[in-house]
Amino acid sequence: MRQITKLFLALAIVASPLTFTSCDDDSLYSGNDYYDDLVANAVQNYYRVFPNGSSNTAAYNWFITYYPDAYTSELEAFMNAIGGDIYWDDYNNGRYVWNNNYNQRQESQNNSLLEEARTLTGEWEGSMVYEYTDDSTKKRVSDQFKANMKFFQYNSSANSLGGNGVEVDTNAKGDQQTLAFSWYVNTDGNIYIKYTKSGNVFVLDSKSDKNGFHLGYEKEKGYDTFFGTAFSTNTTDVLRFDLARQQPASAKATNSLTRAANQATFGAAKKNDFAKYSTDAVNRLHVR
Repeated sequence: MRQITKLFLALAIVASPLTFTSCDDDSLYSGNDYYDDLVANAVQNYYRVFPNGSSNTAAYNWFITYYPDAYTSELEAFMNAIGGDIYWDDYNNGRYVWNNNYNQRQESQNNSLLEEARTLTGEWEGSMVYEYTDDSTKKRVSDQFKANMKFFQYNSSANSLGGNGVEVDTNAKGDQQTLAFSWYVNTDGNIYIKYTKSGNVFVLDSKSDKNGFHLGYEKEKGYDTFFGTAFSTNTTDVLRFDLARQQPASAKATNSLTRAANQATFGAAKKNDFAKYSTDAVNRLHVR
């Protein structure tokens, strides 16, 4: 049996009044001896530290701190046992790859897809949380900053499903980074974004009500909003964003605060839970 770290053993000794359950308690993993099962051991110890549970990121970081030699399969089993999820891997399985056909003008006659691309086109601004695995500590960390994103259709074509854009991120100190990207609306309504410098590709799931996105008119606010989650398909990075359409400088511009005349919306997300993920985020910028 692999042992937990000396640090955690010390913590366990200090907290000796909170004794482990007996070897007869194998309800979590029937048929396994509790003391011979790393996952069951981790679950029990986790609830000793977090009796009411914790955030997904906190659980992940706790596990890799005290069980650094665990296999990936054991990490996954632990997260499943506590009702968590390694959600950043859901779209990292080879089924969500960047389609190079959209690297140039790609026109379509699909009215719904075209309307989605036209609605996305324009300027958006608000808050963003960038979650990633730190290279040195291997822990999940989150950065929060103000983001301004401008989406342009290729060749200014109203029939194009893709284009390019620029994102300007600003932290609390006023530091900025400018990122160029390409984007397109896929045939299933998913939105893909590829950052030019890093090559990181993100997908926004149009069908997921939990981890998808909302794009377009928001009745409660009376204007267009763009919020949701973007999962990297070639890294473990996750972007969560809460943006609103910006009024163009020119009154004659084709983009207005509410661009879609029919107040169209796209994506399956119904609830904006951005605030939940910004709680533990640090206001800083991370190069990507």
